[in-house]
Amino acid sequence: MPDLPPQLVDDLLRAFPQSTAPIRQLATLLHEQPLREPAFDDFGSALRELAAVSLEDPRADFTEDTEGELVPQADPLMLFEDTTSVCGEFADALQDVRDSSGEKRKPERHEFPRPGVTAEAPSTAGTLHEFHAAGPRPAHPLSPRLTQPGTVAKAGPTGDQRLAQDWNKLWLGAHELLRQVVYHVLRRRAGLVGQLGLGPCVRGLASAAGNLRIHLVGHGLGGRLAGFTLRGLEHSGEPSPSVQSLTLLQAAISHFAFASSLPHQVSGHGALWDRQRLVRGAVVTCFSDADISLGLMHPLATQMVGDAAELSTVGRKWGAAGFDGLHGVDGPPALRLNDVLADGLPSASFVNIDAGSVVRDGPVPTGAHHDVLHPEVARLLLHHIPR
Repeated sequence: MPDLPPQLVDDLLRAFPQSTAPIRQLATLLHEQPLREPAFDDFGSALRELAAVSLEDPRADFTEDTEGELVPQADPLMLFEDTTSVCGEFADALQDVRDSSGEKRKPERHEFPRPGVTAEAPSTAGTLHEFHAAGPRPAHPLSPRLTQPGTVAKAGPTGDQRLAQDWNKLWLGAHELLRQVVYHVLRRRAGLVGQLGLGPCVRGLASAAGNLRIHLVGHGLGGRLAGFTLRGLEHSGEPSPSVQSLTLLQAAISHFAFASSLPHQVSGHGALWDRQRLVRGAVVTCFSDADISLGLMHPLATQMVGDAAELSTVGRKWGAAGFDGLHGVDGPPALRLNDVLADGLPSASFVNIDAGSVVRDGPVPTGAHHDVLHPEVARLLLHHIPR
């Protein structure tokens, strides 16, 4: 059963020095795993304390990867729904992946034509053509929970059924809930550091050496940091410098981050919309449908309070670029990694690259998220970052 090793507790205490009490309480609860529901209420309260920031705190502005929505959101649903039910949903979602791990995944996805474009045959590149959306979509979602409209969290069992719950399963879900709340806090921090830290630093470097070629490469949360760095290049009253390239490897950022509009609602756009103009070359995004962390847990964990997304599925609205590429951008259909290595990058502002041929291995719950250390990926970087 899940427990937090002492080294991990120490790491959390160093990363969040102002949250000593909730971290120790969370570690104690995961160690003891009381077989009663009030313990999950305490678990949820400690998680909210760990993640809480005031509205005046600059971190509060870096929760979402979209902007301009009618009702701005700042709090993830997982923190404010019934904690016991959320733990159950997370545990069930991970079981969905384990149950399907032995099935052979089909590489084909069916193509849907854009206006004026003839329908194509199934593609091994994994692209789905949609109006104003160049993003690929997987043939088989990692969990059926991602294909339903609205939010995933539900009330859960009641009465005698609630008393007869599988407590061991719920504590497995609690362990995953803690992982996702920590990831939420770090995701928020990555946006802040990119825009308010690295961005001004890069702007200063560019001012000091006008012919400097700067390339940004980010993996996971580093991809969100690198993306938000583009926002930090801008400064009121001054011309904005540009970087030579931006490469996102399994980026933990919304697949709508660069979109000029959001197809599931009437207002809003990606938080990095129009920032591609600050990249002289292409924004290259590598993705893999074997990335369980981004393909399953990211959309479940980034749903926002008060946002039901009834006109869109969970995976569509809250999907991550590292799982199915950037959506809502102008660009060619997704390319296979081997084809890019053989033919080079196309001339385009955005290029989605299916790296699933090599980014394939890893255990539940992260899957292939960290499986990026491959010669093919290194060769891609050399293609995109010429000397």
